[in-house]
This record gives sequence, structure tokens and C-alpha cells, in this order.
Amino acid sequence: MSGRPARAVTRARGVWIAALAVAIVVGTTSPGSGHEIMHEVARGEAVIVTLHYPEGTPFSYESFEIFRPDEELPFHVGRTDASGRISFLPDRDGAWRIRAFSEDGHGVDITVEAGPAATHTVAGRSSNERYMRALTGLAIVFGLFGVVSLFIRRRKA
Repeated sequence: MSGRPARAVTRARGVWIAALAVAIVVGTTSPGSGHEIMHEVARGEAVIVTLHYPEGTPFSYESFEIFRPDEELPFHVGRTDASGRISFLPDRDGAWRIRAFSEDGHGVDITVEAGPAATHTVAGRSSNERYMRALTGLAIVFGLFGVVSLFIRRRKA
């Protein structure tokens, strides 16, 4: 009889260690972050979009397409410059779609407003957002293992 409580404690520890291992793996690897491209948009007479990887490396010499509002045929196609910039002069106001992509799967598909009301700079998602997603994932994993542990304890009681 004295062996049962020790086994239950050992099993509970095993569950928590497994939960911690899964949380560490999930928290340190983010499936989308390897292909994530960050962007900043500067508007004036021309629209300038700067693309870079989360660590700051420019998205250099990669293909892009620019689409006018509500059109399927590209307005402009080309490659980003050495600094990862795309620039164009919009000939009408509205939401312009920009697709930039590399051969290895990295890319971005964003919408940029052009017109008199859109004369400010907008930054894309920050790297802090990526860490917040990882932290949220850790919280979910720990919560799930806590609920499972609770049900295991109730069954044995």
C-alpha cells in the first residue's frame, strides 16, 4: 500500500516534466516565424515599403507584384532593392495589394492605403508580437496539462 502513493507522485512528476518539455519545445519553436517577413510603409507622393526578416536582415533582390485596388492583373512587377525596398507611384487612391516572395517560401502579402489621407508611416508586426504568441502557446500547454492532471487525480481518488 505504501508503494501506491509514491507511484502516484512519481507519475504526477512525470506528467509535469513532460508538460514542461513540451512547453519548452513549443515556446522556442514557432512554425511561422521562419518564413515571417516584417514590413514598414512610408507614404508621400510615392509609397515605399521596406521588407526585412525578423532579425533585421533585408529582404533583398526578391520578386514582388503590386496590384491596383480591385484589379487582378499586376500594376507593377519587379525585385526589391539591396535594402529590401519596393517603391511605386500610385495612380489612384485606395487599398493597393503588394505581394513579395522568394523562391524558398518566404514572403508577404499586404495591403497599403494610398491617397491623401494615407500620408504617415506604418510598421508591420513587431518581433514582440511573435514572442507574445509563443508565451500564449506556453500558457495554453500548461493549462491543458493542469486540467489533465486534475482529471487523473480525480480518477484515482
